[in-house]
Amino acid sequence: MKQKTLQWIETFLFLVLNLSIFYAGADHPVPKGFIWLVLWIVLISLLQHIYLGWFLKEVRKKDFLCLHLFVYIGMGIISLFYLIHGRIYREYLLFVFFILGIFVLYGFVFYVINRWLARKFL
Repeated sequence: MKQKTLQWIETFLFLVLNLSIFYAGADHPVPKGFIWLVLWIVLISLLQHIYLGWFLKEVRKKDFLCLHLFVYIGMGIISLFYLIHGRIYREYLLFVFFILGIFVLYGFVFYVINRWLARKFL
């Protein structure tokens, strides 16, 4: 399988799965503002498609996992400092940590799946 084909398959699956999850959680009929969420997910899908072009080439390297994890940890720490400086209320801290945890989990799963796909198909 070619790398471009794999990129498009992943982009399509990401788009469909995210839209399905958000649609399932939305009110029915969906509100007018839902279109902005759809446009945001499409934009993120396209950005992920572009990122995958570079990522699939680099994921085969042994030291790439450390670099990838340090980037996600660094972004999480920067986000926490920004939130602490912004005087976030204590009630929202659990929500913020939950969202940060989801993003870190997504980054790890993204790495593991793409490492497996690169090894198996490229």
